[in-house]
Amino acid sequence: MNRRAFLKAGTALAMAPAVLTRAQSPQVIDPAPPKLPAAGADGWVSLLNGRDLSGWYTMLQRSGKGVAEEQRMILMEEEMLHIMGNEEGKFPAEGGYLATSQEFANVRIRVEYKWGVKRHAPRYTPKRDNGLLYGLVGPDRVWPSCVECQIEEGDVGDFFLLGGVRGVQSNHNAGLFGEGINPLRGWPQPGDPGFRGAGGARAGGAPAAGAATGAGSAEGAGGAQGAAAAPGPAAGRGAAPPAEPTSGRFIKDGNFELLDQWNTVEVIWQGDRAAHIVNGRTVNVATRLQQPDPQNPGQFIPLTRGKIAIEIEYAEIWFRRIEVKAI
Repeated sequence: MNRRAFLKAGTALAMAPAVLTRAQSPQVIDPAPPKLPAAGADGWVSLLNGRDLSGWYTMLQRSGKGVAEEQRMILMEEEMLHIMGNEEGKFPAEGGYLATSQEFANVRIRVEYKWGVKRHAPRYTPKRDNGLLYGLVGPDRVWPSCVECQIEEGDVGDFFLLGGVRGVQSNHNAGLFGEGINPLRGWPQPGDPGFRGAGGARAGGAPAAGAATGAGSAEGAGGAQGAAAAPGPAAGRGAAPPAEPTSGRFIKDGNFELLDQWNTVEVIWQGDRAAHIVNGRTVNVATRLQQPDPQNPGQFIPLTRGKIAIEIEYAEIWFRRIEVKAI
């Protein structure tokens, strides 16, 4: 996501919000967990059929839904998703996204991408930019309430928490994100090696016993550029309270992208926690992901399910794989 667009994306939220679990919010009815289509032999479910955009829809900032396909800003070509490969000048470029019609929860998301060569006004010289969005909830708009795994030259793996979504960036002592996370099963469960039990949130999204509720001031996404929760000391006698969730950008640790080759980006999204993995290295982790409660203004509920989307920005990019696997 472009920084300037990010600054305009958020709206101010009410002060002194409370965090409710879905069970505590009587107006929110949590439907049954979304069911995935039939998986392949390896357990992965491809979200691209290689022929058309069935199961997806587009949203542009000015033109709205369905226009990006008509203008060939996005299409399936050679069994791959091709974004912004259209000719310059035939249709004014604008930002947006391609989103799934289905919601997802407790999944690994894996994409493989490679940059093209075309760039569109007004971004002829800035870094090429795209993004993998997940947990997309609420009305379609640019930009919606969701979590973004940034795909931008030099910044692949950053978190952007958009549309009032907020969370806490995990502590990463010595630059090590993701210690204890199993790439196949996600966060350790009770009885697993590496399970610590204290602090953080359960995989299902509700705060763990004794964890902070997140009450306090909330910043809208528009005012939190560069804001990341400051990692506090480990829980224990005399320790500071857990960091409060914030919106904004959480900067990744490490640069493992390949500018002129295919890259693999994976998100482990388990309950209200997520890890970003770039070419096999965990570069960022966020916990206590929360969305504004649509039934209770100024309050929050865990963000544990939502749609998946790919940004439409101003640079050509190919995706040969977009797939999910249940955790």
